[in-house]
Amino acid sequence: VMENRKYEALYILHPHLDEEAVSAAVSKFEDSIKNLGGSIERTEKQGRKRLAFHVKKLHDGYFVLSNFTLAPNKITDLKQFCKLSEPMVRHLITKKAV
Repeated sequence: VMENRKYEALYILHPHLDEEAVSAAVSKFEDSIKNLGGSIERTEKQGRKRLAFHVKKLHDGYFVLSNFTLAPNKITDLKQFCKLSEPMVRHLITKKAV
């Protein structure tokens, strides 16, 4: 069994989502981590921000920052979830320095 490591995810949700849809998307992301054997340390909804450049023809997005732990061999599965997640416009997952 691989030991869980600390990661940080910054993801951008579609700007037209209402508060309820944002919460649902965040919950789905967190559930996918838990289902893969990880745990959520902290989630920070940073709100709607203007994008530096257009992503999928969008000018802004809803930013969420998440700190979590997960086994390194499960990161690919999490990235796959992010790719298939309808409300998620962009995602970046980075390993945190210990």
